[in-house]
Amino acid sequence: MKKTIFIIFFLLILLSCSSEKSHNNPTIYVTITPLKALIEEITCGDFDIDVVVPEGASPESFEPTARHISAMSDAELVFEVGLINFEQSLVKHLGDNLVNLSEGIEPMAGSCSHGHHHSHHHSHGIDPHIWTAPRTLRTMVENAREAIMAQYPDSAKYESAAQALLERIDGIDRRCTKRIKASDAHTMMIYHPAYTYFARDYSIEQIAIEQEGKEPTPRQLTALVERAKSEGINAIFIQPQYSIDKVRAIAEACDAEVVITDPLSKDILTEIERITDIICSYEPRDTY
Repeated sequence: MKKTIFIIFFLLILLSCSSEKSHNNPTIYVTITPLKALIEEITCGDFDIDVVVPEGASPESFEPTARHISAMSDAELVFEVGLINFEQSLVKHLGDNLVNLSEGIEPMAGSCSHGHHHSHHHSHGIDPHIWTAPRTLRTMVENAREAIMAQYPDSAKYESAAQALLERIDGIDRRCTKRIKASDAHTMMIYHPAYTYFARDYSIEQIAIEQEGKEPTPRQLTALVERAKSEGINAIFIQPQYSIDKVRAIAEACDAEVVITDPLSKDILTEIERITDIICSYEPRDTY
């Protein structure tokens, strides 16, 4: 009996400590999952990092509620990509704690369907996926570092952590450049065009199967199959938010593998290196 009471007492102490730690940690918000690990790394785990868009949900259809806005208004900082349509409602409600990570990045036009069914118009025609390429991601981290250091100027460890992250991103950029150049890779095929900035930086043509949110017509489908064959494409990328059935016919017709790639990955740097390796494994074929 005494042993049972002691165990219960010990567990209550642990729960109390855990609750106190969680309660005392200041909170930072990020709008999408890929930003979470980056901000955690810069801030050395000193904050609770909450993600606005729930895991598994699409930023394209997400709309923040009044509860989201209220929670973010109390946060130390809120980091947004700055190009996703739902983020425009944050600008109206949040103050100086909102940090636009797209500052200094030249946006690219794209056929991405983000927000096409919403009334916002800020990023229509602009591809928002700036976090899927090392060079634009580097600028985002620099913007985050500047905002964090402005908020906590005496925290030298944040500066050091940010610098280490930037060096890691530079290393990945160098490896991607070397790998792609050595392989002579120049195309990638994907269902939804999420790697537009990656393609620009490494002179890769991103061939999108989905066109402005629409399925390809039979004529377009035939052209895509012929293009995949002529380019020696042996992998067709699709995001986990979409059914593999959307690319199965093309993959079977050109004997390509369907590869899941997640632009909303928790570890976007590893994901970038993974797709680079896959693209560079294409084997040239005779033109059909």
